Amino acid sequence: DEVARRLARTTGLTRSQLIVTFTHTHCAPKVNGAADNIFAEPIPAEHQTHLDRYTEELTAGLVSVVEAALADRQPATLSWGVGQVDFAMNRRTPGGPVEHALPCLIARSATEPTKIRAIYTSYACHCVTLSHNLLSGDWAGYAVESLERHFPGVVGMVSIGCGSDQNPNSGVTGDKIEVAVQQGMQIGDEVARLVADGSLRPLSAPLSTSRGEIELPFQPIPTRAEFELMKAAGGAAGYNATTQLARLERGDTLPKALAYPIQECHFGDQLCMVFLAGEVGVDYALRLRRELDAQRLWVHGYSHDFGAYIPSERLLAEGGYGAG
Repeated sequence: DEVARRLARTTGLTRSQLIVTFTHTHCAPKVNGAADNIFAEPIPAEHQTHLDRYTEELTAGLVSVVEAALADRQPATLSWGVGQVDFAMNRRTPGGPVEHALPCLIARSATEPTKIRAIYTSYACHCVTLSHNLLSGDWAGYAVESLERHFPGVVGMVSIGCGSDQNPNSGVTGDKIEVAVQQGMQIGDEVARLVADGSLRPLSAPLSTSRGEIELPFQPIPTRAEFELMKAAGGAAGYNATTQLARLERGDTLPKALAYPIQECHFGDQLCMVFLAGEVGVDYALRLRRELDAQRLWVHGYSHDFGAYIPSERLLAEGGYGAG
């Protein structure tokens, strides 16, 4: 929201014209306003100072990169296609549903058709191969590096599909950087194959965008008495209860629903790109691809807002982490 406000002032870009996706990693600082209770203890003042600085640097960096891109616009052609990479697996249900599609968008110079300026791709899989205490973009970061090695001078971009219940088949490896590198190379290799085999389809229709919100109701909010019992039990749930009780003491009202943004951009009837917020379960992408025209649809999760896991009815019935 802050990036959008700043860009509106400096570029005139409207909110519906700005699409932000994130790849998620367990190897990066927290940002302010997201998952404030995740550590199950108060954030030390020294750490908060670092988070304040990082959040501002990230915000300013996002604004700067959009401004730079707008300033460097050149005549270009777009094409897209779908490959396949198979290192994602269902992390909750053995043999459960997966999404191995690798959609890819290629921007070429209109005056030098052999010159690729940018490549954008997405894959439905958690970035959790790494979990050590070093900054890393995980497999998605290494996928960007792989794209830029395959195509020198290109700007590579990678985001995430509906992969909240998808993990790399390597599992969480801790500090095994070579595993994340190999996964990123699979992405880069498959995109290079798509570019070389001549199967990419041109996008020539005008680009349009739209944005809306729906209200997603939460499960029933615990009562004050239930929060008191949770607080007495301690642990992560007890810390969360403590913070919610403090909000009630201040006279705040606990929200009963999540304002859920949905955004899309489409190139006429050639391609529709859908952007869903939060960590979205794979069932949403699979159902949309089944009920609509899968040949003209590109579904993203992890866009705009990090509000919650977004489970399907199947996941809700299974229960447990990321589903209840």
